[in-house]
Amino acid sequence: MQRIFNACFLGLLAILPMSNTIALRNLLLLVLVCLVLFFLCFRRGQLALPLGKAWKKVPSVVLVWVVFLFLFPLWAVQGSVAWENLAGQWVESLLAGFVGAGAVLLLGQHGPSLWLLALASSFSLGLQLLLSLAALGGLLSADFYADPNFATVWGSFLQLKSAGVGPVWHWQNFLTGFRGIEPMHGNLGYAACQAIVLLSVCFLMAWRGQNKKIMFASGAIAGLCFLSILIAHSRGAILYGLLILAASALAYAWKMRVPLAITSARSRTLRSLLSRSFIGVALSVFVFIGLQSVRHDERWFSMVDKVELGLLSDEPLRLLCEGISSESEARIREKFSHGDPAYAQVLLDGLKLQDGGRILLMRAGFDLALENPRGFDGSRHSYRKLIEQKCGHVPALQFAHSHQGWIDLSLALGWTGLLIFGLMMACFLCIGWRQMEDQVLSSWAMALFLISGFWILRGFADSVYREHYLQMQMLLLTYLYGRLVLASSTVENLSTTLDQQTVR
Repeated sequence: MQRIFNACFLGLLAILPMSNTIALRNLLLLVLVCLVLFFLCFRRGQLALPLGKAWKKVPSVVLVWVVFLFLFPLWAVQGSVAWENLAGQWVESLLAGFVGAGAVLLLGQHGPSLWLLALASSFSLGLQLLLSLAALGGLLSADFYADPNFATVWGSFLQLKSAGVGPVWHWQNFLTGFRGIEPMHGNLGYAACQAIVLLSVCFLMAWRGQNKKIMFASGAIAGLCFLSILIAHSRGAILYGLLILAASALAYAWKMRVPLAITSARSRTLRSLLSRSFIGVALSVFVFIGLQSVRHDERWFSMVDKVELGLLSDEPLRLLCEGISSESEARIREKFSHGDPAYAQVLLDGLKLQDGGRILLMRAGFDLALENPRGFDGSRHSYRKLIEQKCGHVPALQFAHSHQGWIDLSLALGWTGLLIFGLMMACFLCIGWRQMEDQVLSSWAMALFLISGFWILRGFADSVYREHYLQMQMLLLTYLYGRLVLASSTVENLSTTLDQQTVR
């Protein structure tokens, strides 16, 4: 049962970021919940921690969050919708957290390592890279590009086999926003950032322990994760991925000042040469790929101007409701008339659909959040419903959500829900930060700190506190926290045993 649980746990972690996997996700989640309940009811003696002790280690803010979710529909504006969403995305996220904690109780020290967690998190990226190679070789048919899925991938290979045709490489098609079977580049981006966090910790722990095999493997796979999001043209993932690398290096330098034990001048020279060569080659590849990505993606060089338009535009709510007036459009074209005339059109499109529109959404969404302190219906559609009420009709610039996780959370669950959820995430962040100085706990603590920090910051740029993203967060956060508690308990037991032997 433990082997089955381990396989299902890693499988769930691997497919959670992927679109069109709802049935499989729910099946794996159900199997895992049933296994946890079975062990809690009939195999308590096999748990890694006594149930009473484990219960006491649950942060109180997590319990407050659970109670709040079950009480919120009682005062929600649309109570019936709130109950439906409680039974849907919110309970599913709680079950994912239950499974994450249960994995620690069932598997103990034999649970998935950070290395296995990183490999599982990067599964969807590996699939996309394999399909990228197939696309470069011309192995994918027109049916695949019309409807990318596993069936059309298999159909493409069958067609080539029957025709006896081999790969014909098309390098000019490289870096054109290819996403494989994933329709949303954000799903690849979130998986990549989660994997980069775990791989960064693996790399730094291997660096400290002089484990060259894990160090170079972690660096190589992290590089492939970056390659994946560069190909998919996921700007947010690229920026946050770089931020994660910087944060992990700073956290290591700040909290883990552990000198490296280098045995000889020869080993030091060899290690330095290998490290510099690897870093030099990796940087050269990424600079080349990055330049190609920027050159083929106008969103990069127009980003600052689009954000400026969104910030300077008067009455964001009116713009969303009524659209851009001819007078406003003329002023924008005049302001940017010194450049390419087509560039002004790019900025106008950005105000309607991209960065400029997101700034308008955040400004209008903040006002809506102030006007709705008790929340609306607990769903991901709260913004869309409230903006339509405010406009009195369907907005001219229509968006499904505010593209800002904290605003969406406030609109859905109110100020109270926003505060409790924020405190819960901050709790995990602070626990990870405090425990990083302990060499025994440092790897799990650092992973907990970086994962919680990533999701906290990512919420400021996109709506990530909903549906399967909530499951991704709760599954991994509770597992990392549980492993930290387990490691801490092991240290305490060892210390107690040594003290007793000293007394004797």
